[in-house]
Amino acid sequence: MVLWSIILPALASAASVEVAAWQDLPFCQNIAKFFGARLKPDAELVKTVEWKPVELKGQGPKARRCSSLDRAMMDLDNSGTKDLVVKTTFCMKGAPSDSLYVFPADSPVLEHLSWQDMSPLLATPNKFERTSGTYPLVSLPIERSPIPPALTTMFTAEPFILDSVAYVALTDAQREWLVIAKYRGGQQFEDRCYLRAGQP
Repeated sequence: MVLWSIILPALASAASVEVAAWQDLPFCQNIAKFFGARLKPDAELVKTVEWKPVELKGQGPKARRCSSLDRAMMDLDNSGTKDLVVKTTFCMKGAPSDSLYVFPADSPVLEHLSWQDMSPLLATPNKFERTSGTYPLVSLPIERSPIPPALTTMFTAEPFILDSVAYVALTDAQREWLVIAKYRGGQQFEDRCYLRAGQP
């Protein structure tokens, strides 16, 4: 088994991130090394997925921070077949929130999109789309937390690849909690780790 520390330099200190719940503690401790106190992934981890901007027909908003669409070819569900993954970032009350949409690799969906009509993108049943909603952290037991926490309202969704396996890192605007999950198709995720922000 290849050591992850060889694949990616762990620049962030694991001590600044608490592993609050886990399926596999050594795995989650290794993952924690790639996130700093504000639960932002190491730059080298982000680079494991190659995103390319999507150019849409029609007149779009000027600020890319609140109106971006990017695409990547990756095996997001670890099925052995690459998927077309589209990541959108749109703002709600001035704060950006991410969504993910998954299609077969040969899907022509991007050819049918425009700034005035996103319905072909939104119609897929395979997605992470939680803006203004919640993602409860209930799949793994968290000690010292009688009320299960939840990610809410504005989301950051960051797919990445580690040891040839795809994962998604999910957090929200509060950046207190981070979920490391495997995408299982549809709108289903298998939570593997719950990380909690520590002190810088």
